[in-house]
Amino acid sequence: MRPLKPVFFATLKFLGLIVLFAALAYGVLVFTPLEKLLAAYTAHATAFLLSTLGQVVTVTFQANPHLLSDGFDAELIPLCWGTVELALWAGIVLGTDNRSWNRRLKGLIGGTLVFLAFNPARIALTLRLFDASQPFASSVAHDVLFRISLVALFVVAYFVWYEWPQARTAAA
Repeated sequence: MRPLKPVFFATLKFLGLIVLFAALAYGVLVFTPLEKLLAAYTAHATAFLLSTLGQVVTVTFQANPHLLSDGFDAELIPLCWGTVELALWAGIVLGTDNRSWNRRLKGLIGGTLVFLAFNPARIALTLRLFDASQPFASSVAHDVLFRISLVALFVVAYFVWYEWPQARTAAA
């Protein structure tokens, strides 16, 4: 069993690196054109998924993107776009200092791509389940689905990335 003091300081270092890298990633996502690209991508990808499920959806841009359909006008706010989640993912993966930088960058890119595929699907499912006659129940379903799915995604993605076998060099 490892002594408590080194584990405590290693944990503090890891948490500090997560905060540092997440803050840097958040700044890049919010203070660059990536924010508007992420918003537009999320709106159009969600509309595409809903249209493949047979629901006619139009996308309009006001202060935030809106998905309009019979029965709802869904405003996609910055929390929907995944800015915070992508920044946190960057913080967690880049802050894992017992992996090479090459592996961390691959994990950052791979996890980001998974999130960019997953997030519009999550939003589309939430909107597909929305029932205008039951706004409270729909709101609760949205909140529960949102939180559970993101926690599950983060835990599974980090586990897969962290435990993925590394390429071994052949012994001479």
